[in-house]
Amino acid sequence: MSGGSKINKQAIRKLTRDLEREFAKNPVKIPLEGDTSGVLRPPTSTVNNYHGPVVTVNGGHAQIAWGNDTADQTQRQVELVAPGYEELARVVTKLLADIGELKLAGDEAAEARSNAEAILNEVVKDEPNRSVIRRGLTMIKGLVAPLAAGVRGAVTAESSEAARNLIDALGEAFQ
Repeated sequence: MSGGSKINKQAIRKLTRDLEREFAKNPVKIPLEGDTSGVLRPPTSTVNNYHGPVVTVNGGHAQIAWGNDTADQTQRQVELVAPGYEELARVVTKLLADIGELKLAGDEAAEARSNAEAILNEVVKDEPNRSVIRRGLTMIKGLVAPLAAGVRGAVTAESSEAARNLIDALGEAFQ
């Protein structure tokens, strides 16, 4: 600085310390009034502090697996069968459960399963399409008919009887 004057930094630090000590003993209180008329506040919310993992699941079919092990999760979706198709749905469901006992060839078993599933998908609709059901039943009966007649070489008396019973049940269930 000009004129040989110097800033005494040590005196400034002492003055600052003294002021801070004095304000700490006797704090200055100034009343304030804020105008909040133009401020939009978010709605109040609750804050929860969790000291661990938190998982929030929304939806009716949500599934969660926890940990480092294997998880086997299944869902069962219940659908109502259209009125008048209950017996058909029961017979076709039994067919799907017992398809291994009929001793159908690999392709034929897959075809029968596919048609049975198509029928079940149709009978849970509000207004099932009868032609779709009829087509599926015709295919299933066509696949099972050689077993019922005992034409296949590997047909046993039990599988032949089961095939005849299935064809009869399918015919009675869908009229």
